[in-house]
Amino acid sequence: MQCDRQWRWLALGVLLGCAADPAAPSVHERFDPPATYRAWFASTEACSGLAGEFERIRFYRVPGSEFSCPSGMCVARWTDGHQIFVAEAFLGDEMVLRHEMLHDLIGHPGHPDPPFGESGCGLTWTSWAGRAAGIPSID
Repeated sequence: MQCDRQWRWLALGVLLGCAADPAAPSVHERFDPPATYRAWFASTEACSGLAGEFERIRFYRVPGSEFSCPSGMCVARWTDGHQIFVAEAFLGDEMVLRHEMLHDLIGHPGHPDPPFGESGCGLTWTSWAGRAAGIPSID
C-alpha cells in the first residue's frame, strides 16, 4: 500500500512538471528562427554592450496580431525561461524581436534606459524611429 501511494505522488509530480508554462499564451507554436533573428541579436548585443547566447532562446508564434499577457494585450513577450512569444503579425518586426532579445540579455522584465530607451538601443515604441502610437504592449 505504501508503494502505491509513492507511485501516485511520483505520477502527479511528472504530470505537474509537464504542465504548460503559466506565462505562455494559451495558443502558440514553436518555430526555428530565421537567420535574420541571429543578425538582430548581434545588433542588440552591440548596442547594449551585453553578451548572451542566441541558441538558448526558444521562439513561439502566436496567432493573430496580439495576445493576452499580464500587462494587457501584447504583440510579443519574453519569459525568464528564455522563451519569446510573438504575434504572427509581428514575426518580421525588427524592433519587436530585438526588444524581446534585449530582455533575454538583461535577464529580467522592465524597460530601464539604458539599454531600452534613446540613450541605449532605442528599442521601445517611443524611441524606435517612425512608430505610430496606439500599438499594444511589448512585454
